[in-house]
Amino acid sequence: MAFPKGFLWGCASSAYQVEGGNLRSNWAAWERRKGLAPCGAAANSWDLWREDLACLKALNANAYRFSVEWSRVEPHPGEFDQAALDRYTEMARALRQAGIRPIVTLHHFSEPAWLYERRPKGWLEDGPEEDFTRFVDRVVLALRGEVDDWITFNEPMVWLLSAYGLGRFPPGLHRIISLERNFIKNGLIDRVARAHRAAYLLIRGAIPKARVAIAQNVVDLEPARPRVSDLEATQAWDRFMHRHLLDLLKSSKTLDFIGLNYYTRIFVRGSRLFPLGTMPCYRELEVLLGRPLFRLLGGRRGGRPETDMGWEIVPEGLGRVALSLWRAYGLPVFVTENGLADAAGDRREAFLREHVAALAGAAAQGAELMGYLHWSLIDNYEWGDWGPRFGLFSVDRERGFRRDPAAGSKLFAELAASNGACLS
Repeated sequence: MAFPKGFLWGCASSAYQVEGGNLRSNWAAWERRKGLAPCGAAANSWDLWREDLACLKALNANAYRFSVEWSRVEPHPGEFDQAALDRYTEMARALRQAGIRPIVTLHHFSEPAWLYERRPKGWLEDGPEEDFTRFVDRVVLALRGEVDDWITFNEPMVWLLSAYGLGRFPPGLHRIISLERNFIKNGLIDRVARAHRAAYLLIRGAIPKARVAIAQNVVDLEPARPRVSDLEATQAWDRFMHRHLLDLLKSSKTLDFIGLNYYTRIFVRGSRLFPLGTMPCYRELEVLLGRPLFRLLGGRRGGRPETDMGWEIVPEGLGRVALSLWRAYGLPVFVTENGLADAAGDRREAFLREHVAALAGAAAQGAELMGYLHWSLIDNYEWGDWGPRFGLFSVDRERGFRRDPAAGSKLFAELAASNGACLS
């Protein structure tokens, strides 16, 4: 088993989930509004980022994806915190000096609270595109000497559906019934595409050798039944959830690679009761509807073992998805997230071994792959919940945020050191 020379092995995190102290974020306000467990100090990575760097070194990582917290950098509209920008620059420089390639995400779900104070409907109104572009311009100006790889938006479709369809993320709008009108027909997806294009031009203008993409959450889709209606529904959901935005960005020539976040597979059933005539059988939909109603409506879940999040573990799906994206777009595929919540620590090593093997299988079939980033480096705040444990390093929040190697860390270090050859 071999990966190409220059293949990147690393981990990913997001600022709001690990830094702590981001009280000006819309998420801090959302936690209070919804009575969620507060993020608070998170894993205290804002102060302990050098300890995170030590964890990366212990893993033999040569890449680290982290995000810049918009509300920390721009706490008030048009007012920038130079000290925060200097800290991010220092972090990126330290990574490079350690032989670890910094990969910066500009939008990872969290946004400034002032954005919604000014525009209660968020990205359904005019203005956020320009606000985001202003933020990007200042971040690129600060980091252009240290960072060459950029992700403009993390899982934009997950974010948009959660925030503007299901009401699970701020601003908490429920527009799932009008999905096609609000998302496709000159709606939210187009706004995000324009914001990405503006960011792409800024980044490439300042850093000609930069590589820029989005990180798209893509699940392995299968029809719930061997029927034409379910096959058509599966294809329709794939176009909406995975391909539509990628198509827009590819056609505008503003994608240098495809960031792939892969976690699970789902079954899709044709149903007139759901938007777009599809019933995508996510675990979250089963929880929302309740299992009896979910089953009554024809929902189907797989029979494989599940993570602590209730997501089915299907390693071969990563290979299928990576190969499919490579064949469809002809762009390098970078696994920007893959991991599992495993508090007991008894599944992560097998998960890691089997998913990397599936990725190697895609490479053997011709897929051009850039790297593999594990989610996550350390245990983090999971958007309202402290229960899930994704980290290759655990965080003891009661003992000074102590980092300790978790299950899978030793195997990851061996994979990174051997470029995957240790699985041969």
